[in-house]
Amino acid sequence: MVKDRLQKYLLIDRKRLSDKKYLLPWLALFIFMLVYSIINSNHIGMDSDFNVFWTAGQNFSSGADLYSRIGGAERYIYPPFAAMLFQLFALFPLKVAASIYTFINFLLFIFSIGLTREVLRYFITDSRKRTIALVFGALCSFRFFWYHTQFVQMNELMLVLCLMAILASFKGKEWLTAVLIIFAVFIKILPVFLIPWLVLRGNYKLIFKLAVCTIVCLALPLLWRGWHAGLTDLHNYYATFLEPFQNGRVEPEFHNQSLAAGIYKICLPNSTDPGYSYQLLSLNVAEAAMVYKIFFLLLSGLLGGFLLWERFSLKRNTLRGLALVFICMHLLSGITWEYHLVSLLFVYAVFVLYYWKKKNLIQKIFFYLLVVIIPLLSLVGKDTVGMTMYHYLEGYGIITWTMVLLFFFMLFTKESEEVGTVPIEKYLLSCPILPI
Repeated sequence: MVKDRLQKYLLIDRKRLSDKKYLLPWLALFIFMLVYSIINSNHIGMDSDFNVFWTAGQNFSSGADLYSRIGGAERYIYPPFAAMLFQLFALFPLKVAASIYTFINFLLFIFSIGLTREVLRYFITDSRKRTIALVFGALCSFRFFWYHTQFVQMNELMLVLCLMAILASFKGKEWLTAVLIIFAVFIKILPVFLIPWLVLRGNYKLIFKLAVCTIVCLALPLLWRGWHAGLTDLHNYYATFLEPFQNGRVEPEFHNQSLAAGIYKICLPNSTDPGYSYQLLSLNVAEAAMVYKIFFLLLSGLLGGFLLWERFSLKRNTLRGLALVFICMHLLSGITWEYHLVSLLFVYAVFVLYYWKKKNLIQKIFFYLLVVIIPLLSLVGKDTVGMTMYHYLEGYGIITWTMVLLFFFMLFTKESEEVGTVPIEKYLLSCPILPI
């Protein structure tokens, strides 16, 4: 059963495994992934993000402070639980570990496509339309996956864990759902945005299971490192990462695509990217912060209201509800680098499914505008548009504002006959689609 599911999620057709014409492309892909993983690891050095993970694993096992940059790595901004897991990386030399995880990221890319397909199956029966949506999503988000693989990041793992948690929720497997999403949150806090969606679909039993998993993920590093060191780790994680953003910290680097960064870049003089100016409005810091707070409250309020409407009025799950969660996951986060945006695979796939929706004039304008912008964004890079254009497109937040457009399009475009809904209370038994 597990083997069958792995093959399905990796997009492998079991019926064609004896066909050489089918196996040869897979073999060529495997060789490419292996060779590229080895080559890519040669570029991983002390200033790389992967060195942060690797060094955190070393520091965790040696008893060193996780958040003081001991070992020469850049700042560590992940929970202590993640550092406990990163000890696996530290079992190998840095470049060997980077090579292994680069290869794993390739597999996770395929896995994320397979899992997205399985989520879509709950909502749409037409396999041709599902395939079109998946191809559009995979091609238009590939740029982010490629950056992610080059820089050996963790966000594909987060996407896979989130999609697996969604599928487990649909099947009514509450313990598995809780383990997957809490595990993801304690590696990287970003998936916390999915917890309200899960809680509104569960009951007190699911909340209890989420709480138990949270306690376990807090306790394990404490038990491993000792009570004093463990509490110090938690305090330092809060003080060095969570608290500054809670108090209004914004990092307006040109390639930060969060909503806060997008607003600050066009409202304030550029202080992080010498030689470029992205300012369109003349505001002071307090005024820019107020604009962001208004946008933050608007988007989070609309998302919360939509999820409540789904739960208590519609009493069904919608694909656009999930897409809204993933969009807000990036817009409302303090840091959204390009390689964080791998979950746009799911968002883009959901978006293109509304091609078959009968739209009014405003919806048509929004839809076709996004249909043009999204593929163009997939081509943007230093090597394709040049360094100057790349800086300005990123600096003006073209990706940020595209996600804002996507948010409002998803929010106000209702489901069509082609894109169905899934009952909340009895997922599998009430779902007309074939079970996964």
